[in-house]
Amino acid sequence: MTRGRYAIFSGAAALLCLAGLLGIGCATGSAVRTTDSNPTYEALRDGGLAIVSITVKEEVEQVRPPLNAALERVLRETRPDLRVQTSDATRESLGLPEYRRLLAAYQLQGKLAAADRNALASRLRGGARFALLARVDKDVVRLPPNRTSSSLRYGAASPSFGNQSASRDARIRMAIYDLETGAEAWVAVYTSSTDNTPADSVSRPPAVLLLPLLTVPTEGRFEPLPERPSLARALIEGFRAFAADLPGPPPQPAAAVR
Repeated sequence: MTRGRYAIFSGAAALLCLAGLLGIGCATGSAVRTTDSNPTYEALRDGGLAIVSITVKEEVEQVRPPLNAALERVLRETRPDLRVQTSDATRESLGLPEYRRLLAAYQLQGKLAAADRNALASRLRGGARFALLARVDKDVVRLPPNRTSSSLRYGAASPSFGNQSASRDARIRMAIYDLETGAEAWVAVYTSSTDNTPADSVSRPPAVLLLPLLTVPTEGRFEPLPERPSLARALIEGFRAFAADLPGPPPQPAAAVR
């Protein structure tokens, strides 16, 4: 790991790549930037973290709720030591018009303007000291080609339909703002991916009538494409790496040997 202002490919993200071997997704890398106002564990634990929202570049706001729900579920499961305010509670504190306006600006710029930071601090005062906003900057879906069976001559090798998995790659920038100072206190960029392979994804030769010296054209048959993974699923390992990278409690002292 590179030390200093940037830490590339964190140990937590590297460990989570083992999940890719099981076909359930992989956090392929992270870049963590620290600043002078990097929150301590005590400040984050005592001050609380408000999830404002995850936005997606050049997408409609309807894509946000499942992403917020996935992140909040990961934080509940992996960081019960932290007090986390849900995006729904944050929306209620801001009011829907202000909430939408703030997220539209963040979706466009990828940063929170000073006026928006002040407004957020004013509305969340007493509820949370830190606020998290995120933006998905990359979302790529890869589907296998849809192939049809073809005519076969008796004795010819059967064609292989190959790998029929669908995959989705995503990159997300996650920023924590300290609402007491107005500073962007912690930033991390994560890339993660997932695959979706049908259970019956095997090489199947088309059915042909096997008669000597007879070419039989088979009826065109499309192999069904696998369902594309959701963006929330593709981001899960990135969320887990984020939760692991957040400041944690100090190590417990070793027990005295008697």
